[in-house]
Amino acid sequence: MTPRQLLHIGIALAVALFLWGLVTVFGGGGDTIEEREMLPALSSGQADTIEFSGGEATVRLARGREAEWNVNGYPASPDAVDELFRALAAPVRGSLVARSASSHARMGVDSVGGRRLRVMRGGDTVADLVVGNQGRQYGTVYVRQVGDDLVYQVGGPLHTLAVRMVTDWRDKRILVLDTARIEQVTVERGRRPFTLVRADGVWSFADGTPADSAEMARLLREYRTVSAQGNAFASPAQADSAQFDRPDRRLSVVGAGSDTLATLLFDSTDTGYWVRHADGGTVYHLYAWKVDDLTPHDSTLRR
Repeated sequence: MTPRQLLHIGIALAVALFLWGLVTVFGGGGDTIEEREMLPALSSGQADTIEFSGGEATVRLARGREAEWNVNGYPASPDAVDELFRALAAPVRGSLVARSASSHARMGVDSVGGRRLRVMRGGDTVADLVVGNQGRQYGTVYVRQVGDDLVYQVGGPLHTLAVRMVTDWRDKRILVLDTARIEQVTVERGRRPFTLVRADGVWSFADGTPADSAEMARLLREYRTVSAQGNAFASPAQADSAQFDRPDRRLSVVGAGSDTLATLLFDSTDTGYWVRHADGGTVYHLYAWKVDDLTPHDSTLRR
């Protein structure tokens, strides 16, 4: 290597070191990233209202007197609420990615495209954020505090939670039964209603004909938890048009001492069945195959 080549290499290295020094001195510390706590750690007892607003719908989760949560006046899904507070169990921190309001629309944290998240406790606002688009890194989202131009990139499921609709938060459970308490099952479908009774742990039809024990065990498993399917809930118009005064099927489940555990009414539709408890309340949707599992033909239960 000639002396001239060594000189050129030395000059290049000197320039590189000089530029690196400038970045270190004037660039804010090189690898240092400004971070900020966007949300403190929260449990279900540390908040009484969580609201997602903006766009076409507002979702308002509110804790009732008995610590049960409602969403827009409907019972909320315990699993969905648990998932929410698992996401908030640790402080939510963000890394600064933008300083100017000119970036808000592009990142989805403006007043048009963003979803506003407000967390309240006893009338005080714990947090007031705008949740925007998914971030550059997988599993992140852009977030800013209301009234602040700074935008942060936050990890976790905030984006998924913010875009859920009211129906995603509602409790879809139709039945939750302790099958050990069931002593009698009556199914009415068509012209062949039948009743099954349990005596000394053995199931039989009301006329004394033995029931198939394996099929009865399967049927009881169906009654442990029944949740709405498809679109899950009838609209007000659909609920009004359902003919529960003349149901296509009826299921009655009775416990010891003739204690009625549940009575369900079924009205057939093009996509399955509308389902409602006999004493009124929410109208749910189930597919036809599920209703067949809950209200089978008596022939499938005979030995």
